Amino acid sequence: MTAPTDPAAFRSEDRLTGLLAFALAAERQEEASPETVALRQREAEAALCDHALRYLHNNIERLRQEAVAEQLGRLGRPPSFLRLVAANLVALAILVAAGGWLALHPETLAGVTGLLAG
Repeated sequence: MTAPTDPAAFRSEDRLTGLLAFALAAERQEEASPETVALRQREAEAALCDHALRYLHNNIERLRQEAVAEQLGRLGRPPSFLRLVAANLVALAILVAAGGWLALHPETLAGVTGLLAG
């Protein structure tokens, strides 16, 4: 057998698949018969799909790290410890003020408890 000399016999819709099919046939020194062309094109498509999946699989971790870094870059700085303590103290002061006001107005407290009781 002689190696195919005309890559036009291996042309397909996808140029890369056709070139790879031609290279596979040339490597095995196969003639460019219709069966060989179809077989090598299927083999080329399978090899390209396998390569694409391996490439994507190998780059998933890098893609995830880039996405996390981009998302973290969009976030602002978290509040400091002192700011959180101050916010809790303000919340407690508001709660004490509301409790004190209710203690000074027992009719409001009775109305609220009456509404809650049903």
